[in-house]
Amino acid sequence: MPSASNELEFAFLGFTTQTVTISGTTVNVALADDVSSLSEVVVVGYGTTTKEAFTGSAKTISGDQLDKKRVANLPQALAGEVSGVRVVNTSGQPGTVATVRVRGFGSLNGNRDPLYVLDGVPFTGGLNSINPADIESTTVLKDAAATSIYGSRGANGVVLITTKTGKNKQSFIDVDVNFGTNANLIPRYDVIKSPEQYVSLAWEALYNQGLGLATPTADPVAYANNRLFGPTAGGFVADRNIWNATGANLIDPATRQFREGVTRKFDPENWEDYAFQNSLRSEVNVRMGGSSDKTSYYTSLGYLNDKGYSIKSDYERLTGRLNLTHQVKPWLAGVMNVGFINSKQNNGGQTEDSGSIFWFVDNMPALYPVFLRDANGNKIPDPIFGGDQYDYGIGRGFGALTNSIADTKYNTRRNDRNELNGNVSLNATILPGLTFENTLGLTYWNNANTSLTNKFYGSAASQKGSISLTRQNVLSTNLLNLLRYRKTFGDHTFEALAAHEATAYKLNYLNASRFNLVQNDSEDLNNGVVSNPSTSYSETYKLDSYFGQVNYDYKRKYFLSGSLRRDGSSRFVKSKWGTFGSVGAGWLISSEDFMQNQNILSSLKLKGSFGLIGDQAGVGYYPGYDTFNVDNVNDQPGFSFNNKGNPDLTWETAKMSQVGVEFGIGNYISASVDYYIKNTNDLIFDKRVGPSIGYALIKVNDGKLRNQGLEFDVTGHILKGDDFHLDLGINGEILKNKLTAMPIDAATGQQKLIDIQGLYGYGVGHSIYDFYTRVYTGVNSDDGRATWEAYYVDLDGDGKAKPGAIETGVGEYITSLTPYKALHPDLADKIVKTTTKTYADAANQYTGHSSIPKVRGAINLSGGYKGFDLSVQVLYSLGGYSYDGAYAALMHNGAIGSNNWSTDILRRWQKAGDVTDVPKLSNNQTPGVSSSSTRFIT
Repeated sequence: MPSASNELEFAFLGFTTQTVTISGTTVNVALADDVSSLSEVVVVGYGTTTKEAFTGSAKTISGDQLDKKRVANLPQALAGEVSGVRVVNTSGQPGTVATVRVRGFGSLNGNRDPLYVLDGVPFTGGLNSINPADIESTTVLKDAAATSIYGSRGANGVVLITTKTGKNKQSFIDVDVNFGTNANLIPRYDVIKSPEQYVSLAWEALYNQGLGLATPTADPVAYANNRLFGPTAGGFVADRNIWNATGANLIDPATRQFREGVTRKFDPENWEDYAFQNSLRSEVNVRMGGSSDKTSYYTSLGYLNDKGYSIKSDYERLTGRLNLTHQVKPWLAGVMNVGFINSKQNNGGQTEDSGSIFWFVDNMPALYPVFLRDANGNKIPDPIFGGDQYDYGIGRGFGALTNSIADTKYNTRRNDRNELNGNVSLNATILPGLTFENTLGLTYWNNANTSLTNKFYGSAASQKGSISLTRQNVLSTNLLNLLRYRKTFGDHTFEALAAHEATAYKLNYLNASRFNLVQNDSEDLNNGVVSNPSTSYSETYKLDSYFGQVNYDYKRKYFLSGSLRRDGSSRFVKSKWGTFGSVGAGWLISSEDFMQNQNILSSLKLKGSFGLIGDQAGVGYYPGYDTFNVDNVNDQPGFSFNNKGNPDLTWETAKMSQVGVEFGIGNYISASVDYYIKNTNDLIFDKRVGPSIGYALIKVNDGKLRNQGLEFDVTGHILKGDDFHLDLGINGEILKNKLTAMPIDAATGQQKLIDIQGLYGYGVGHSIYDFYTRVYTGVNSDDGRATWEAYYVDLDGDGKAKPGAIETGVGEYITSLTPYKALHPDLADKIVKTTTKTYADAANQYTGHSSIPKVRGAINLSGGYKGFDLSVQVLYSLGGYSYDGAYAALMHNGAIGSNNWSTDILRRWQKAGDVTDVPKLSNNQTPGVSSSSTRFIT
């Protein structure tokens, strides 16, 4: 070694690297096992294993990692943490649980959610009932070797949640107090905010409408002036004129702009100012725990008050947890875990219809005020609630008879929930290596939904107010009896388990409503005079399971695993039982002798698995049976179909295969790469039938779906010291999803060529998120009309298309391109591609766009210095498209007084020769301008 050096670094495969300062001629070094890379404990189905022995694919996230995100529930915390796991927040409403998808999309019309397991028991409660501060770790199981032991519930992945205990800890008390703020920081759509500019555009639309009549008007200026604010119908109601001039004197026909010098009676309010707020998020968690020789305990109490940035949207939650472990006898241990939640969620203004606050803010034209005005523009006092009276849109083109701000303020939309979940377990050691476990899990929850609509204003004013109460109660039990044996014989380690599990679930539902309220604010049904028909029902299902698992390793280098499970479900009639299982293998290459003379790879493991997994959720509780509604027919019972049952319906099954590699480079990089193929057969599919037979849909098993993907997860340990560390990680997924077989079409006896699902088209070779719609080709520069791609069959060879759909025998235009081409290959040489100005004649077709990204994942930076932590996460997505329906509504071609416009409307066609992609304004004279097409796919 160089004479100037005084340090030696010692490294060996499977051990931590140590740097020693030389102080003499003899150096003694003892390397410690690198526990993090080889012996890390992984929570798996019905037990634990080590990272080296695990043959499947899983990722564990510590409770500390989750806690740093300061979110209200677990799914939100999982975002960006696990490759192959997609987390989507569909709402900003506080208390809303995000949607989680593991390794693609496992079904068409069935279940796509993963199974959640809380402290070893399948969880049927609300995910926002688990306080993230109580979570010790979360493990996401992804491949068949990891999930098949859960049988029919493991097809879409499994999320194992382990709550905290006091085991191996001295007595402690932790108090966490957190404050934050919620604000509307994401910019909304850029819209026309000037009433004058909006009315100028509306006048232009009326002007163009007059010119576009079958017999064009001779005076388009007069046509527009007479309709802008009357007296002729077709524009705004005269009472909505906020200027000190008549409608005919607002626009200068020479410039087509609002006349200078015209003053307003009043300035309309900005709806956004009344819809959103900066609000406070506060959270307090108190935790206590500890352990003695025989007993450990953990208890917590948490309170969360999360107020949303939208008015009257908030979530308040009180949680409690008690976890106890006690060694009753040397051979007997008991475990009890209990959690409780009480929550209240207000979701005013969060509807998905035209009453939504967000819809109002984005689409309300700028000339319409929040508050009602008299003829002189003065606000009118509210004689009932006090303050200023809200404008409920009489004569308003947008949101007539509705005011989302007032509705949110005066009405109540609230969910109250209580939930108790827990389990009790006894673990007995029968013989050395042989144990018996008995676990009873229970979840009980009740939901109370209250909808109170005021009696004075809005949608229920004509009924003098309404009250609707919905009650749901659920009791779910899970009983597990498990026998486990583990034995080591020299270099051989053998572990096996056999178990029986029984699950029962029952839901009770009740809804009652009344109108004509006596008191405006009472939430009691007795407050209403007139009753609507009430509804109540109960739903149940049971699942009975027998399963086993065998794990084997030789010299801690070669690993084999296998599992088999038999599930019986009450949901099915003829095929109640399904069999599922998997095999997996792992090879710890870094433990081989030929790897010991290199010092680059600190670990290297190759693994592979194959398995059959299934799903039986997402089909309702009685899909094999006919169910009926009972109606009152002249005070006699009348029956109608609720759902048509299919006694032949059975399990949705998936075959999943995977190969993967895990490796580490020194103490600096740890990484894993997995490739998988998942083929789902016997897809649960909603088959359309003729409604004349009394029902429109029936669930069948038909079709095949493939998900295949490449996942990677790399973490670099940039800095590491006694009191500081800095890590940088990147994970990602490349997913391919496609249908490999379509359900049979009853009309032809062949596979369906296409099945339209909104904007998407299901078809062989395409993903379930491939867009199937019309292709927008721009604007005709001569007349400003929108054009779309079209195809017609030139049957008579005249080179012209007859208007109308060829499928209906009316014309020659093909309106659904894919099936027509497949059904008429003999006409391929007669199909002509063109463009059309008629939306109805344009061809629905695959557009080449998919909502599935090419690659998606996250970049995570984490670090710490003494008592300070750093955590930064960036989610990324490359490729993938979405349809912007909200933007489409803002790009209408001039429905006077209805929706506002996006500022992109300023790029509209105005005169012959203009080159643009925004059609002319014409008061909706051209149908389909804002209808679905590639124009709004972004």
